Amino acid sequence: MKRNAMFIALAMVSLLANAETITGRYSSNLPFKKGEISISNKRTGKSTQLDKKGRFALRNVDIDHDTLVLFAANRNRTTFLPAKGCVEFIIKEEDDKVDVLQKRMVQEPAGEHGGQIYLKESLEKTGECMTLAAVNTRVPRSTVYTTFTGNTEPIYFVDNIEVAEIATLPLSEVAYVEIVRPSSPECAALGARGANGMIFVTTENKYRTENPAWNEPREYHVEIQIGGGK
Repeated sequence: MKRNAMFIALAMVSLLANAETITGRYSSNLPFKKGEISISNKRTGKSTQLDKKGRFALRNVDIDHDTLVLFAANRNRTTFLPAKGCVEFIIKEEDDKVDVLQKRMVQEPAGEHGGQIYLKESLEKTGECMTLAAVNTRVPRSTVYTTFTGNTEPIYFVDNIEVAEIATLPLSEVAYVEIVRPSSPECAALGARGANGMIFVTTENKYRTENPAWNEPREYHVEIQIGGGK
């Protein structure tokens, strides 16, 4: 009994670790009333209804293993949609066809140096196309000079190799940037040399090689043909 309880507890921990909230929007060429369309979790049976704009949010979904169930009472139709790591669904139902745009969750890399991670998507929102310009816009640095050199530049690394600068590195080649503050243990261990912090850039080429899942599309369409009936 104790062993069974332990396995159950471990399974629950695993499920909770992958538990996410799936959001989405539903539209149809047929008008529908409140309560006619529902989205549920096949495993747990928990369901949610759409709001007036067809939006929904379903909590505590194991996005790696669970399946969503779309039930349209106005059509007497049930459609099964495996989550497959996706956290957003745009569902369009028309006649005997369901078109689903699934958007995968962007996995944030684990930093190796105890710093703050900034994905390329976040840096692109600055409107800058070069890495250093995007970093300086997204994370403005103070102008505190080091005691001995009067230098305000952090130490730069690209794929864990120290470089003189990253001003000419296109943001399009970057997967993410890790900003390590001067107050961190790693910088403190460098003394005056680490007084301005460190910036670690990981390129897409390196990250894709080490993480094959990064190559998977983050959004894709699934078209389901339905013959009618529940």
